[in-house]
Parts: sequence; structure tokens; C-alpha cells
Amino acid sequence: MPVPPSSPGGAVPPVDILPPPGPPAVPEVPAATPPWAQRQGGPQDDTGTSVAVDAEGQVFWAWVSTPREDKDREPVEGQRRALTLARSTADGKTLWSREFPRNHVAELRVGAGAQGTAYLSGNAYLYAVDFGLGAADDGFLVHFSEKGQAQWQRRVGQKVHGLASDATGDALVSGEEWTAEAHVPLLSRYAADGGVRWTRRFESAGEGSAPGPVALTPSGSAVFAGTFSGVLEVDGRTFGTPGARSLVVLLFNAGGGLVWGQALAGVDGHLSDVEVMRDGSVVVTGEALGAMSWGEAKLPAAGPFVLAASAQGAPRWLHRPACDGPAEPPSVAVEPSGTVVAACGSRLSLYGADGAPRGERTLQPENCTEGACTVTSTAVAPTGSGQLLVTGSQRHGVATDGWNQDAFLRLVVP
Repeated sequence: MPVPPSSPGGAVPPVDILPPPGPPAVPEVPAATPPWAQRQGGPQDDTGTSVAVDAEGQVFWAWVSTPREDKDREPVEGQRRALTLARSTADGKTLWSREFPRNHVAELRVGAGAQGTAYLSGNAYLYAVDFGLGAADDGFLVHFSEKGQAQWQRRVGQKVHGLASDATGDALVSGEEWTAEAHVPLLSRYAADGGVRWTRRFESAGEGSAPGPVALTPSGSAVFAGTFSGVLEVDGRTFGTPGARSLVVLLFNAGGGLVWGQALAGVDGHLSDVEVMRDGSVVVTGEALGAMSWGEAKLPAAGPFVLAASAQGAPRWLHRPACDGPAEPPSVAVEPSGTVVAACGSRLSLYGADGAPRGERTLQPENCTEGACTVTSTAVAPTGSGQLLVTGSQRHGVATDGWNQDAFLRLVVP
């Protein structure tokens, strides 16, 4: 059963448990917007890490800047470490941009809240980050106003691995808390004022478990996916197999109780993204380290995959999306029409709601003046009008030892 958050020093501060929200209203489908693009960069390497769109079509984008401190390239003058959160209109006009100096931050994600607000989550290691509310370290969740000012922040565990938010203003995060005995996966749901609606701690998870992406359904349920070692027990049900790692997808109701779960028992790998269709069906992307089966469908070898489950958890379809390397793990978006778009490297693979393939598209380099450029996507989000926002990085001059990398955000028509 859901449990209240731990005492100070645990995953979150003690607060009253709040009642679950009602389902958000279905927004009207906006008119299509002419394609546009943004590019951010400097002498350092820059990478777009996450993008989200709210019910009004406002765009929230996060990217990181990292010095060229690798074995192949020399540092350059003016390089810096930073993370940036920005808000733009639906047609790509920047409303505000907030840059925060940082030392090391991993898994930076953004989520759109209610009334123009935004969430930002990530892992600050070695050094804390200051968003204006004091030191944020370990796994953090920060809520920003519509003007880009930090309103509150929470430590959500030693590490945070997934973030989702919806038009009610709620935020759902997955992560892990480190105890003297184990690394315990956790799942927490927050209200817009920072109160905790509920928290789940998965004490039965074996060492080596990797909690992953999360999503909120139109009815307010919560999807949680990850890789778990051994047998995971949740509300009296078990998932996985002894002595092995398994890919697991769980659905919890708005109050935090388990509704259904599915496990690809003995299938090791990584779950990278999860989204939900309007009918409640769940779509998951990831990378398997070997062959896998999902219902009647099979993939005979290791590699990226995209699969769908019904609103009741029954396997629906499984595919291998197009991908090029080196690439980030695949990401996924679901358009209002039900079209599923899996992004991997520079490739976009499209599927109908029933899993029928609908073609592919390749993201081409833009403004490639150095002669050799590559594009890698990291995240994709639907706009609500049949278009997509894709973020990632574009490398310039990759045929030389001094190549540079910029972050990009593009509005594209799949």
C-alpha cells in the first residue's frame, strides 16, 4: 500500500497526504504551426536533454553545457558548465531563459505543469546546484512559476530517474534512495504546491535494479517502468524471475494502488521512455540486451525496441525502430491521433495506434558550415496538432579533432 514519505533526511520532508486529483480536461487540438528551430551552443558541448508542451501549447526546453574535457579534444577558451531552462511560445519565440551554473548534473528532465508552470528534475552529484532556493543536491525536483522563478524544490532521493507532469499540476517522479543495506527504488507523486500525494518504496527490489521512466494517464493513473533484479513484489503480486534481471511495467491508480503489471521475465536491458495514448494504452521504448518476446511478437536479437500494452495491461504489439549510432536511448511520443513516434539517433519511426508501420523520417543537419555534421535526438514530444518537438545535439566538423556540439530544438512534421 502507499506509504507516507520518510522523516527528514529521507526521500522527502513529512507532509500531509493529499487526495488524488480528477482527470484533466481534454484540450482542443490547435492549428498546425509553421516548422521552426532553435540552436543553442558555445565553445563547449551543448545537448538538449528534454522538452515538454503544456495544454496551451507553450514549450519548455532544458539543455546542458559541458566543457570539452575528453581524450580526443583539447579544452577551449570560454567553455563552461551550465544547465538552462527556457520557455517558448508555440511558434518558437523565447519568452524567458534561465541559466544556472553547475558542476555536474545528470538526467536533466523538464515537465509542463498547470497555468504555465514547469518542473525540472535531475541529479546533482559532487556539487549542489542553486536555483534560487538554496542548495539542491542528489536527486532534485524544482517547480518554476510561469515567469521562470523557482517556487519550491524537493530532494526526491539519492537519484531521480523519471519525471512526468500533467495539466492538473501534479508531478510524478521515480528514483532511488540509498540506505545502509540497499538501493531502494521509489515512486512519488507531488501536488503543484509541493505536497506529497503518495510515495511507494519497492523494498523487495534486488540490488542492481534500475527504476526508469514514468507517465501520467488521462484518468490520473501513474505508469512506472524499469529494470528489476530478482523477483519484485508489489501489493501481493510478483514480477520477474529469481537470479535474473527483468523489464517491468506497472500501472498504479490515482491513489497509488497497483492496477496491473507486466514483466518481460529474464529480459535484461534498459527502459528509456514511456507515454500513454488517450485510451489508456501504454507505449514503452528501451534497449534489450538479447532476444525478447511480447505477446505473440518476437525480436530475435539485442537492440532498441518499442512496445505497446492495452489500458488493461495486455500485450499489443512490438517493433524494432530504425536507429543509427552512436545514439542516445530511444524516446517516444504519442500524437492525439494515436500515431506513435519512436526517435532513435537521427531516425523517427512512425506507427499507428494498432502498431502498423507508417514509415520513417531522418533528421538532417541544419546550418552545417563545417562540412561534416551528425544529428542525435534525446527526447521527443507531441504538440497536440500533429507535429513534434525534437531535441538533442548536432555535432559540427566531426571529421576533425576540434568538432563542436550544439543543442537543438525543432518543430517538425512527421
